[in-house]
Amino acid sequence: MKILVLDKNTTTVNDDISFRGFEQFGEMVIHENLNEPEAIISATKGVGVIVVNKVYLTEVIINRLPDSVKLIAITATGYDNVDVAAAAKRGIKVANVPGYGTNAVSQLVIFLMLSCAIQFVPQLDYMREKGWDKMAGLAIPMHELAGKTLGIIGLGEIGIATAKLALAFGMKVVAYNRSIKNIEGIKQLELYEVAKEADFISLNCALTKDTAKIINEEFLRHMKPTAYLINAARGGLVDEIALSLAIKNKQIAGAALDVLSSEPPLPDNPLLGLDNVLLTPHIGWAPVEARQRCIDITVANIAAFIDGKPVNLLN
Repeated sequence: MKILVLDKNTTTVNDDISFRGFEQFGEMVIHENLNEPEAIISATKGVGVIVVNKVYLTEVIINRLPDSVKLIAITATGYDNVDVAAAAKRGIKVANVPGYGTNAVSQLVIFLMLSCAIQFVPQLDYMREKGWDKMAGLAIPMHELAGKTLGIIGLGEIGIATAKLALAFGMKVVAYNRSIKNIEGIKQLELYEVAKEADFISLNCALTKDTAKIINEEFLRHMKPTAYLINAARGGLVDEIALSLAIKNKQIAGAALDVLSSEPPLPDNPLLGLDNVLLTPHIGWAPVEARQRCIDITVANIAAFIDGKPVNLLN
């Protein structure tokens, strides 16, 4: 079976992970970043499986794919770049990779939380400006995580993994989730009750119609003035204008964000340049181990599909 990889360079730029697992299926054609619709359609002649990470496969493209295409294998958990419904109408199965980034994203959440607690970036800036100063710890107030409360929005795999790490730091954990999950050490509350109790809020839910801008003016109004918002999930979960105003008005202490509503951010994004906002460029998924795990699971998805026992299907 012929395998077509559309965008290798969104999962590795220096071959620090291996794609050799795909070779077992037969001919493999790898493109660094094939994203033009006509080029994609031309490249899929005789292809059985399309492997894609971030390239958009729209309804228009999918409707023009050859009948040879039987599977679209997404090397990611999110699948908003592929029109799954259009693929279903064509009889093309779509598979994704759930869970590969659980360790990676949860450790980033903890890092971002620690960075806020110890004022990591201001400490670096202080040292660069004034040199070694043993009084820096007094000039820039820091806090311990132990005894603080983490509020988690969404108790999926990443939310639960984040909670376990927080508990290891001696934190209390409260959470909001659509369904009740009896998890030791985690107290489930209503959404605004989580906002009221938490010293840190971590977003760990999927972006849906129900969760879009779940962090809005009303939610922020319930947060403590000393609390921080952490988002390593999806940028669309946050009303960025409301968040920027809450930070400027000292309604909350700040935010640490790995994701934004538009990536890269638009020049007029209100969060850019704010002193109490730490931004990272959507790196939560990207440790070497996580990316290799993602490719390995994709290979396993293809093997299972060929064997007639498909897994991780979206349609």
